[in-house]
Amino acid sequence: MPNKTYPKLGSSHEIKRELAEMGIDIFEPESRSEEIVARAFDEFSHFVLHREKDACLEILENDLRRGGGSVGELQGGSDAYSIYRVSFPSSIDDCNGEFSGNAQRNSNAAIQLLDLFSQQKNRLNTSSLTIAKIEQYMLGMCDRRSRERNCANYTSLGNLMFIMQFGGPTDGQVRHIDNMVPNIQICCYMSSTCPSTTVYAMDDGDGLPVTDGSSLVEFWDRQKNRIATPELVRDVLLRKGDMILKSKWYTKYFASWKSINSQLLCFGKLYQPVAYQLGMDQTEPGTTLLAGGNEIHAGPATTESRMFAFAIGIPQEAEGADSHAEDVDKDDENDGEVQYSPVLLHIDFCCLLFSILDHEYKNPDIDGPVRDSKRFLVGVLMELIIDYPMKEYLLQIDEDRADIRTWLANILVRLEHGQSTSEIAEEAANSDRILYSPDVMKRRAKKKRSRSTVKKELN
Repeated sequence: MPNKTYPKLGSSHEIKRELAEMGIDIFEPESRSEEIVARAFDEFSHFVLHREKDACLEILENDLRRGGGSVGELQGGSDAYSIYRVSFPSSIDDCNGEFSGNAQRNSNAAIQLLDLFSQQKNRLNTSSLTIAKIEQYMLGMCDRRSRERNCANYTSLGNLMFIMQFGGPTDGQVRHIDNMVPNIQICCYMSSTCPSTTVYAMDDGDGLPVTDGSSLVEFWDRQKNRIATPELVRDVLLRKGDMILKSKWYTKYFASWKSINSQLLCFGKLYQPVAYQLGMDQTEPGTTLLAGGNEIHAGPATTESRMFAFAIGIPQEAEGADSHAEDVDKDDENDGEVQYSPVLLHIDFCCLLFSILDHEYKNPDIDGPVRDSKRFLVGVLMELIIDYPMKEYLLQIDEDRADIRTWLANILVRLEHGQSTSEIAEEAANSDRILYSPDVMKRRAKKKRSRSTVKKELN
Protein backbone atom coordinates (compact mmCIF):
# COMPACT_ATOMS: atom_id res chain seq x y z
CA MET A 1 0.00 0.00 0.00
CA PRO A 2 1.41 3.45 -0.90
CA ASN A 3 2.38 5.73 1.95
CA LYS A 4 -0.56 7.88 3.04
CA THR A 5 0.05 11.56 2.36
CA TYR A 6 -1.07 14.62 4.28
CA PRO A 7 -1.01 18.39 3.64
CA LYS A 8 2.47 19.86 3.10
CA LEU A 9 4.08 23.27 3.50
CA GLY A 10 4.98 25.22 0.39
CA SER A 11 8.74 25.88 0.55
CA SER A 12 11.92 24.36 1.96
CA HIS A 13 12.39 27.50 4.07
CA GLU A 14 8.98 27.00 5.71
CA ILE A 15 9.69 23.31 6.24
CA LYS A 16 13.05 23.94 7.91
CA ARG A 17 11.60 26.69 10.09
CA GLU A 18 8.71 24.50 11.24
CA LEU A 19 11.03 21.58 11.89
CA ALA A 20 13.35 23.83 13.92
CA GLU A 21 10.41 24.84 16.12
CA MET A 22 9.78 21.13 16.73
CA GLY A 23 13.39 20.65 17.83
CA ILE A 24 14.55 19.16 14.52
CA ASP A 25 17.51 20.57 12.59
CA ILE A 26 18.53 20.08 8.97
CA PHE A 27 22.18 21.02 8.45
CA GLU A 28 24.15 21.08 5.22
CA PRO A 29 27.94 20.85 4.87
CA GLU A 30 29.59 24.24 5.37
CA SER A 31 33.33 23.90 5.99
CA ARG A 32 35.83 22.68 3.43
CA SER A 33 36.44 19.48 5.41
CA GLU A 34 32.68 18.81 5.58
CA GLU A 35 32.35 19.32 1.83
CA ILE A 36 35.18 16.84 1.20
CA VAL A 37 33.46 14.18 3.32
CA ALA A 38 30.12 14.95 1.65
CA ARG A 39 31.71 14.26 -1.75
CA ALA A 40 32.99 10.97 -0.38
CA PHE A 41 29.43 10.14 0.72
CA ASP A 42 28.24 10.83 -2.82
CA GLU A 43 30.97 8.66 -4.38
CA PHE A 44 30.42 5.82 -1.92
CA SER A 45 26.64 5.76 -2.35
CA HIS A 46 26.97 5.83 -6.15
CA PHE A 47 29.48 2.97 -5.92
CA VAL A 48 27.14 0.87 -3.75
CA LEU A 49 23.81 1.68 -5.40
CA HIS A 50 24.89 1.82 -9.06
CA ARG A 51 28.49 1.15 -10.09
CA GLU A 52 28.99 -2.08 -8.08
CA LYS A 53 25.33 -2.72 -7.32
CA ASP A 54 25.44 -6.49 -7.95
CA ALA A 55 28.55 -7.06 -5.83
CA CYS A 56 27.16 -4.96 -2.97
CA LEU A 57 23.77 -6.64 -3.12
CA GLU A 58 25.52 -10.00 -2.94
CA ILE A 59 27.28 -8.91 0.28
CA LEU A 60 23.92 -8.04 1.83
CA GLU A 61 22.09 -11.13 0.63
CA ASN A 62 24.96 -13.38 1.73
CA ASP A 63 24.72 -11.96 5.26
CA LEU A 64 20.96 -12.61 5.28
CA ARG A 65 21.42 -16.18 4.00
CA ARG A 66 24.00 -17.16 6.60
CA GLY A 67 22.34 -15.28 9.45
CA GLY A 68 25.29 -12.93 9.92
CA GLY A 69 23.16 -10.51 11.88
CA SER A 70 24.47 -7.27 10.39
CA VAL A 71 21.78 -7.00 7.67
CA GLY A 72 18.02 -6.77 8.09
CA GLU A 73 15.03 -5.45 6.17
CA LEU A 74 12.93 -2.48 7.26
CA GLN A 75 9.20 -2.05 6.75
CA GLY A 76 8.28 0.41 4.04
CA GLY A 77 9.73 -1.40 1.05
CA SER A 78 7.74 -3.01 -1.76
CA ASP A 79 7.47 -6.51 -3.20
CA ALA A 80 10.15 -5.62 -5.76
CA TYR A 81 12.44 -3.37 -3.71
CA SER A 82 13.59 -4.01 -0.16
CA ILE A 83 14.94 -1.44 2.28
CA TYR A 84 18.07 -2.78 3.97
CA ARG A 85 19.55 -1.81 7.32
CA VAL A 86 23.26 -2.62 7.50
CA SER A 87 24.54 -2.29 11.07
CA PHE A 88 28.10 -1.74 12.21
CA PRO A 89 29.48 -3.90 15.03
CA SER A 90 28.76 -2.49 18.47
CA SER A 91 32.43 -2.82 19.47
CA ILE A 92 33.59 0.12 17.36
CA ASP A 93 35.80 2.40 19.43
CA ASP A 94 34.21 5.83 19.04
CA CYS A 95 37.55 7.62 19.06
CA ASN A 96 39.40 5.87 16.24
CA GLY A 97 36.90 3.60 14.49
CA GLU A 98 38.87 0.44 15.19
CA PHE A 99 37.56 -3.02 16.10
CA SER A 100 38.27 -5.42 18.89
CA GLY A 101 38.78 -8.35 16.52
CA ASN A 102 39.46 -9.05 12.84
CA ALA A 103 36.85 -11.84 12.69
CA GLN A 104 34.07 -9.44 13.58
CA ARG A 105 35.35 -6.92 11.07
CA ASN A 106 35.66 -9.38 8.19
CA SER A 107 32.14 -10.81 8.67
CA ASN A 108 30.32 -7.49 8.98
CA ALA A 109 28.48 -6.39 5.82
CA ALA A 110 28.85 -2.65 6.47
CA ILE A 111 32.63 -3.03 6.78
CA GLN A 112 32.73 -5.21 3.67
CA LEU A 113 31.01 -2.44 1.68
CA LEU A 114 33.52 0.13 2.90
CA ASP A 115 36.44 -2.23 2.22
CA LEU A 116 35.23 -2.90 -1.33
CA PHE A 117 34.99 0.85 -1.94
CA SER A 118 38.39 1.39 -0.34
CA GLN A 119 40.02 -1.12 -2.67
CA GLN A 120 38.85 0.91 -5.65
CA LYS A 121 39.99 4.19 -4.13
CA ASN A 122 43.43 2.70 -3.37
CA ARG A 123 43.80 1.69 -7.01
CA LEU A 124 43.07 5.29 -7.96
CA ASN A 125 45.37 6.66 -5.24
CA THR A 126 42.53 8.72 -3.76
CA SER A 127 41.26 9.03 -0.20
CA SER A 128 38.72 6.40 0.89
CA LEU A 129 35.76 6.67 3.27
CA THR A 130 36.29 5.25 6.77
CA ILE A 131 34.13 4.64 9.81
CA ALA A 132 36.08 7.28 11.68
CA LYS A 133 35.28 9.88 9.01
CA ILE A 134 31.57 9.02 9.10
CA GLU A 135 31.48 9.26 12.90
CA GLN A 136 33.49 12.48 12.96
CA TYR A 137 31.14 14.06 10.41
CA MET A 138 28.01 13.08 12.33
CA LEU A 139 29.43 14.22 15.67
CA GLY A 140 30.43 17.50 14.00
CA MET A 141 26.79 18.06 13.07
CA CYS A 142 25.86 17.28 16.69
CA ASP A 143 28.34 19.94 17.81
CA ARG A 144 26.68 22.47 15.49
CA ARG A 145 23.30 21.66 17.00
CA SER A 146 24.69 22.05 20.53
CA ARG A 147 26.17 25.46 19.69
CA GLU A 148 23.12 26.82 17.92
CA ARG A 149 20.61 25.57 20.49
CA ASN A 150 22.88 25.90 23.54
CA CYS A 151 21.90 22.37 24.49
CA ALA A 152 23.60 19.13 25.57
CA ASN A 153 26.85 18.00 23.99
CA TYR A 154 26.55 14.71 22.14
CA THR A 155 29.92 13.05 22.48
CA SER A 156 29.35 9.52 21.15
CA LEU A 157 27.23 7.58 18.69
CA GLY A 158 25.22 4.40 19.03
CA ASN A 159 23.35 2.03 16.70
CA LEU A 160 25.34 3.20 13.67
CA MET A 161 24.12 1.72 10.38
CA PHE A 162 23.63 2.30 6.68
CA ILE A 163 20.08 2.29 5.31
CA MET A 164 19.71 1.73 1.58
CA GLN A 165 17.45 0.59 -1.23
CA PHE A 166 18.40 -0.44 -4.74
CA GLY A 167 15.80 1.08 -7.06
CA GLY A 168 12.18 1.99 -6.59
CA PRO A 169 9.41 2.76 -6.14
CA THR A 170 8.86 1.87 -2.49
CA ASP A 171 5.74 2.48 -0.46
CA GLY A 172 7.28 4.29 2.50
CA GLN A 173 6.81 3.53 6.17
CA VAL A 174 3.77 3.95 8.37
CA ARG A 175 4.29 6.79 10.82
CA HIS A 176 5.86 5.74 14.10
CA ILE A 177 7.84 6.86 17.15
CA ASP A 178 11.25 5.51 18.14
CA ASN A 179 12.04 5.56 21.84
CA MET A 180 14.98 8.02 21.84
CA VAL A 181 15.03 10.49 24.76
CA PRO A 182 17.54 11.69 25.94
CA ASN A 183 19.37 10.68 22.75
CA ILE A 184 18.85 12.26 19.35
CA GLN A 185 18.27 10.67 15.98
CA ILE A 186 20.83 11.43 13.26
CA CYS A 187 20.13 10.82 9.57
CA CYS A 188 23.07 11.71 7.32
CA TYR A 189 21.95 11.54 3.68
CA MET A 190 24.58 10.12 1.37
CA SER A 191 23.06 9.68 -2.09
CA SER A 192 22.30 12.52 -4.47
CA THR A 193 18.71 13.87 -4.38
CA CYS A 194 17.90 11.64 -1.41
CA PRO A 195 14.49 12.53 0.12
CA SER A 196 14.61 13.23 3.84
CA THR A 197 12.75 11.47 6.62
CA THR A 198 9.11 12.59 6.82
CA VAL A 199 8.13 14.21 10.12
CA TYR A 200 4.49 14.67 11.17
CA ALA A 201 2.95 17.62 12.97
CA MET A 202 -0.01 16.37 14.97
CA ASP A 203 -3.44 17.89 15.45
CA ASP A 204 -4.17 18.45 19.15
CA GLY A 205 -7.84 19.09 18.41
CA ASP A 206 -8.00 22.27 20.51
CA GLY A 207 -6.69 20.39 23.54
CA LEU A 208 -3.54 19.03 25.09
CA PRO A 209 -1.38 16.43 23.30
CA VAL A 210 -1.78 12.85 24.50
CA THR A 211 0.95 12.28 27.10
CA ASP A 212 -0.79 10.23 29.83
CA GLY A 213 -4.01 8.42 30.68
CA SER A 214 -5.87 11.58 31.60
CA SER A 215 -5.06 13.38 28.34
CA LEU A 216 -5.99 10.25 26.33
CA VAL A 217 -9.43 10.24 27.97
CA GLU A 218 -9.79 13.95 27.21
CA PHE A 219 -8.71 13.36 23.62
CA TRP A 220 -11.31 10.59 23.14
CA ASP A 221 -13.97 12.78 24.77
CA ARG A 222 -13.28 15.48 22.16
CA GLN A 223 -13.95 13.13 19.23
CA LYS A 224 -17.38 14.04 17.89
CA ASN A 225 -18.02 10.82 15.95
CA ARG A 226 -17.08 8.40 18.73
CA ILE A 227 -19.26 6.95 21.47
CA ALA A 228 -18.55 8.15 24.99
CA THR A 229 -15.50 6.65 26.67
CA PRO A 230 -16.82 3.83 28.94
CA GLU A 231 -16.55 4.44 32.67
CA LEU A 232 -14.33 1.41 33.26
CA VAL A 233 -11.84 2.54 30.62
CA ARG A 234 -11.86 6.00 32.18
CA ASP A 235 -11.28 4.48 35.60
CA VAL A 236 -8.29 2.43 34.44
CA LEU A 237 -6.66 5.39 32.70
CA LEU A 238 -7.37 7.94 35.45
CA ARG A 239 -6.65 5.79 38.52
CA LYS A 240 -4.17 3.18 37.34
CA GLY A 241 -1.98 5.21 35.00
CA ASP A 242 1.00 5.06 37.36
CA MET A 243 0.57 1.42 38.37
CA ILE A 244 3.91 -0.43 38.03
CA LEU A 245 3.16 -3.04 35.39
CA LYS A 246 5.81 -5.53 36.45
CA SER A 247 4.12 -5.85 39.86
CA LYS A 248 1.25 -8.08 38.65
CA TRP A 249 1.47 -11.30 36.71
CA TYR A 250 -1.21 -10.32 34.21
CA THR A 251 0.49 -7.00 33.33
CA LYS A 252 4.20 -7.88 33.63
CA TYR A 253 4.45 -8.76 29.91
CA PHE A 254 4.46 -4.98 29.46
CA ALA A 255 6.98 -4.34 32.25
CA SER A 256 9.23 -2.47 29.80
CA TRP A 257 6.51 0.19 29.62
CA LYS A 258 7.01 0.76 33.37
CA SER A 259 3.47 2.18 33.57
CA ILE A 260 0.64 3.26 31.28
CA ASN A 261 1.53 6.92 31.82
CA SER A 262 5.22 6.33 31.05
CA GLN A 263 4.31 4.62 27.78
CA LEU A 264 1.88 7.35 26.76
CA LEU A 265 4.44 10.05 27.59
CA CYS A 266 6.64 8.57 24.89
CA PHE A 267 4.13 7.21 22.37
CA GLY A 268 0.75 8.80 23.20
CA LYS A 269 0.85 11.31 20.31
CA LEU A 270 0.33 8.38 17.93
CA TYR A 271 -3.37 8.47 18.83
CA GLN A 272 -3.72 11.99 17.42
CA PRO A 273 -4.55 12.73 13.78
CA VAL A 274 -1.92 14.26 11.49
CA ALA A 275 -2.19 17.99 10.79
CA TYR A 276 0.50 18.08 8.08
CA GLN A 277 3.76 16.39 7.08
CA LEU A 278 7.22 17.89 6.82
CA GLY A 279 10.14 16.68 4.74
CA MET A 280 12.55 17.64 1.98
CA ASP A 281 11.79 16.06 -1.39
CA GLN A 282 15.50 16.16 -2.22
CA THR A 283 18.68 16.59 -0.21
CA GLU A 284 22.29 16.71 -1.30
CA PRO A 285 25.01 14.40 0.09
CA GLY A 286 26.08 15.41 3.58
CA THR A 287 22.74 16.98 4.51
CA THR A 288 21.99 15.82 8.04
CA LEU A 289 18.73 15.69 9.99
CA LEU A 290 19.01 15.74 13.78
CA ALA A 291 15.78 15.12 15.70
CA GLY A 292 15.49 15.55 19.43
CA GLY A 293 12.62 14.04 21.36
CA ASN A 294 10.20 11.30 20.38
CA GLU A 295 8.79 12.85 17.22
CA ILE A 296 6.45 10.99 14.87
CA HIS A 297 8.20 10.22 11.59
CA ALA A 298 8.49 7.73 8.73
CA GLY A 299 10.73 6.77 5.87
CA PRO A 300 9.32 8.49 2.76
CA ALA A 301 7.82 6.87 -0.29
CA THR A 302 10.53 6.86 -2.97
CA THR A 303 10.91 6.42 -6.70
CA GLU A 304 14.60 5.53 -6.95
CA SER A 305 17.66 4.28 -5.08
CA ARG A 306 18.47 5.93 -1.76
CA MET A 307 21.17 5.65 0.91
CA PHE A 308 21.94 7.32 4.23
CA ALA A 309 23.75 6.72 7.50
CA PHE A 310 21.75 6.51 10.71
CA ALA A 311 22.92 6.74 14.32
CA ILE A 312 21.82 7.99 17.70
CA GLY A 313 23.72 10.80 19.37
CA ILE A 314 24.33 10.15 23.06
CA PRO A 315 24.68 13.14 25.40
CA GLN A 316 27.80 13.30 27.53
CA GLU A 317 25.96 13.05 30.85
CA ALA A 318 23.98 9.98 29.73
CA GLU A 319 27.16 8.29 28.49
CA GLY A 320 28.80 8.81 31.88
CA ALA A 321 25.77 7.54 33.76
CA ASP A 322 25.53 4.38 31.66
CA SER A 323 29.19 3.53 32.20
CA HIS A 324 28.60 3.33 35.95
CA ALA A 325 25.29 1.47 35.86
CA GLU A 326 25.64 -2.29 36.11
CA ASP A 327 21.95 -3.09 35.90
CA VAL A 328 20.87 -0.95 32.97
CA ASP A 329 18.00 -2.73 31.24
CA LYS A 330 18.50 -3.22 27.49
CA ASP A 331 15.03 -1.73 26.95
CA ASP A 332 16.28 1.46 28.65
CA GLU A 333 19.00 2.09 26.06
CA ASN A 334 16.65 4.32 24.03
CA ASP A 335 18.57 3.54 20.85
CA GLY A 336 15.54 3.70 18.56
CA GLU A 337 15.09 -0.08 18.39
CA VAL A 338 11.84 0.10 20.40
CA GLN A 339 9.26 1.67 18.12
CA TYR A 340 5.50 1.77 17.79
CA SER A 341 3.07 2.70 15.05
CA PRO A 342 -0.52 3.64 15.99
CA VAL A 343 -1.94 0.17 15.24
CA LEU A 344 0.76 -1.80 17.06
CA LEU A 345 0.63 0.53 20.06
CA HIS A 346 -3.11 0.09 20.44
CA ILE A 347 -2.93 -3.68 19.95
CA ASP A 348 -0.63 -3.85 22.97
CA PHE A 349 -2.78 -1.31 24.80
CA CYS A 350 -5.84 -3.54 24.26
CA CYS A 351 -3.95 -6.61 25.49
CA LEU A 352 -2.99 -4.77 28.67
CA LEU A 353 -6.41 -3.26 29.37
CA PHE A 354 -8.28 -6.47 28.59
CA SER A 355 -6.27 -8.24 31.31
CA ILE A 356 -6.77 -5.40 33.78
CA LEU A 357 -10.51 -5.39 33.11
CA ASP A 358 -10.69 -9.18 33.55
CA HIS A 359 -8.74 -9.34 36.80
CA GLU A 360 -9.55 -6.08 38.55
CA TYR A 361 -13.14 -5.46 37.45
CA LYS A 362 -14.43 -9.03 37.28
CA ASN A 363 -17.86 -8.99 38.90
CA PRO A 364 -21.18 -10.46 37.71
CA ASP A 365 -22.80 -7.09 38.35
CA ILE A 366 -20.48 -5.27 35.92
CA ASP A 367 -20.03 -7.98 33.28
CA GLY A 368 -21.90 -5.84 30.74
CA PRO A 369 -19.71 -2.74 31.29
CA VAL A 370 -16.57 -4.88 30.89
CA ARG A 371 -17.84 -6.12 27.51
CA ASP A 372 -18.77 -2.57 26.48
CA SER A 373 -15.29 -1.37 27.44
CA LYS A 374 -13.67 -4.07 25.31
CA ARG A 375 -15.93 -3.21 22.36
CA PHE A 376 -14.91 0.43 22.70
CA LEU A 377 -11.20 -0.43 22.69
CA VAL A 378 -11.62 -2.73 19.67
CA GLY A 379 -13.56 0.06 17.95
CA VAL A 380 -10.59 2.42 18.38
CA LEU A 381 -8.31 -0.31 17.00
CA MET A 382 -10.52 -0.75 13.95
CA GLU A 383 -10.37 3.00 13.25
CA LEU A 384 -6.57 2.90 13.33
CA ILE A 385 -6.37 -0.18 11.07
CA ILE A 386 -8.82 1.28 8.55
CA ASP A 387 -6.84 4.54 8.53
CA TYR A 388 -3.69 2.66 7.50
CA PRO A 389 -4.21 -1.03 6.56
CA MET A 390 -0.78 -2.57 6.01
CA LYS A 391 0.26 -6.22 5.81
CA GLU A 392 3.71 -5.38 7.22
CA TYR A 393 2.09 -5.18 10.68
CA LEU A 394 2.03 -8.98 10.64
CA LEU A 395 5.83 -9.13 10.35
CA GLN A 396 6.22 -6.93 13.42
CA ILE A 397 4.08 -9.05 15.74
CA ASP A 398 5.97 -11.83 17.54
CA GLU A 399 5.31 -15.42 16.48
CA ASP A 400 4.08 -16.37 19.96
CA ARG A 401 1.10 -14.04 19.42
CA ALA A 402 -0.43 -16.16 16.66
CA ASP A 403 -4.07 -15.40 17.53
CA ILE A 404 -3.55 -11.66 17.09
CA ARG A 405 -1.68 -12.16 13.82
CA THR A 406 -4.40 -14.45 12.40
CA TRP A 407 -7.17 -12.06 13.43
CA LEU A 408 -5.36 -9.02 12.01
CA ALA A 409 -4.64 -10.86 8.77
CA ASN A 410 -8.35 -11.60 8.39
CA ILE A 411 -9.18 -7.93 8.99
CA LEU A 412 -6.69 -6.82 6.33
CA VAL A 413 -8.05 -9.31 3.78
CA ARG A 414 -11.61 -8.14 4.38
CA LEU A 415 -10.60 -4.50 4.03
CA GLU A 416 -8.73 -5.27 0.82
CA HIS A 417 -11.85 -6.85 -0.67
CA GLY A 418 -14.28 -4.26 0.66
CA GLN A 419 -15.98 -6.71 3.02
CA SER A 420 -17.62 -5.93 6.35
CA THR A 421 -15.41 -6.16 9.44
CA SER A 422 -18.06 -5.71 12.13
CA GLU A 423 -18.44 -9.43 12.84
CA ILE A 424 -14.73 -10.07 13.16
CA ALA A 425 -14.31 -6.97 15.34
CA GLU A 426 -16.98 -8.32 17.68
CA GLU A 427 -15.09 -11.61 17.75
CA ALA A 428 -12.00 -9.86 19.15
CA ALA A 429 -14.05 -8.06 21.82
CA ASN A 430 -15.59 -11.34 23.03
CA SER A 431 -12.58 -13.63 22.63
CA ASP A 432 -10.49 -14.83 25.58
CA ARG A 433 -7.53 -15.47 23.25
CA ILE A 434 -7.08 -12.77 20.59
CA LEU A 435 -6.19 -9.58 22.49
CA TYR A 436 -4.17 -11.06 25.32
CA SER A 437 -0.44 -11.30 25.97
CA PRO A 438 1.33 -14.68 25.59
CA ASP A 439 1.96 -15.13 29.32
CA VAL A 440 -1.72 -14.64 30.14
CA MET A 441 -2.62 -17.15 27.43
CA LYS A 442 -0.16 -19.73 28.80
CA ARG A 443 -1.50 -19.34 32.33
CA ARG A 444 -5.08 -19.80 31.12
CA ALA A 445 -4.10 -22.90 29.15
CA LYS A 446 -2.36 -24.34 32.22
CA LYS A 447 -5.46 -23.75 34.36
CA LYS A 448 -7.67 -25.41 31.75
CA ARG A 449 -5.39 -28.46 31.70
CA SER A 450 -5.49 -28.60 35.52
CA ARG A 451 -9.30 -28.42 35.59
CA SER A 452 -9.51 -31.10 32.91
CA THR A 453 -7.23 -33.39 34.94
CA VAL A 454 -9.31 -32.89 38.10
CA LYS A 455 -12.53 -33.74 36.25
CA LYS A 456 -11.02 -36.95 34.89
CA GLU A 457 -9.88 -37.98 38.37
CA LEU A 458 -13.32 -37.29 39.82
CA ASN A 459 -14.94 -39.37 37.12
